[in-house]
Amino acid sequence: MSKKNSKTPVYLKPFHKTKYSYEKLKVCKKCHAFSILGDKTCPDCGKPDLIPVEEQAARNAKHSMHTAVLIAVCIGLLSIFLSNSFLQMALCGIVTIVLIGVLWIVQRNVLDTESIRALDKLFYANQKNVQDGIIEDYKAAIDNWDTDKQRCYEMLREIGTLLHNDMMRLRQLTLLQTFLLRKDMDLELEPLLVRKYEPVLVDYIGELAKIKRDLIKDRTFQYIMAFEPEIMGQEQGLDILTAVAGAAVRMKHYVRSYAGFVRRYAYNLPKDRFLRLYQMIEQYPNEDWGRLSEEVMRIYTEKYQWDPDFQQKSQRGHSI
Repeated sequence: MSKKNSKTPVYLKPFHKTKYSYEKLKVCKKCHAFSILGDKTCPDCGKPDLIPVEEQAARNAKHSMHTAVLIAVCIGLLSIFLSNSFLQMALCGIVTIVLIGVLWIVQRNVLDTESIRALDKLFYANQKNVQDGIIEDYKAAIDNWDTDKQRCYEMLREIGTLLHNDMMRLRQLTLLQTFLLRKDMDLELEPLLVRKYEPVLVDYIGELAKIKRDLIKDRTFQYIMAFEPEIMGQEQGLDILTAVAGAAVRMKHYVRSYAGFVRRYAYNLPKDRFLRLYQMIEQYPNEDWGRLSEEVMRIYTEKYQWDPDFQQKSQRGHSI
């Protein structure tokens, strides 16, 4: 059985991205445990009381504001009670109503700012609880490692938005390499890049270079070039490097930025990728391609000068 056929077909749930990673974190209204995995049911106490931390922070801010209003009301009532005449009582009552109205307007205008402050206070006061919650989420994910790899990956993917380390990334990559990857999957790459050479990451990059070239960006090219000798020593290493070079050909920026890398593998590019590279060089003859343009012309002369596909000027855009 081939390596590809031994992989498991899966349907990965779409990954919901947020502007800030903390937006995925939730807190239980009952036991105050934190989780990034729970929907509504708290994984700690089992109660259906999980809410986003931003909602909890807004509640805390409103509670503080309501407390301030209550204090103002109490002070106003006390001033009325201590008044010596009806006129003083009326004046104190009017002043109290005006001050409470002004306070309410000010609070309404600063609610967003106060909610952000309340969120900072919430995180500061619950640092250990947040850490404990993420650790418990991680343990829950790993419990699925042998029984449900798809569920395990999806859980680790969520946890990875808050827990950034190479161990988390490598576990996700290991699981991804057991799946039969498809172009229509909601996959990611840059969040999974690690600092050192890892064959499992290189294999994953090689697959994406064939099915989802748009995920191959600057950081990935730089990673591949940093460990090029090690990758060449891998089984299928040349194929992976060639596929990554083919991914670079989709944009002029990448070809120009990594011209030396593309040049080294231009000879092995599939015809369609080399044709695109050839057309790009032809379209921008005044661009500083370094030695790449010479290599492209050499390969063209050796392999494709009589090919009719190379005789037509490309009318295509340069973002494939």
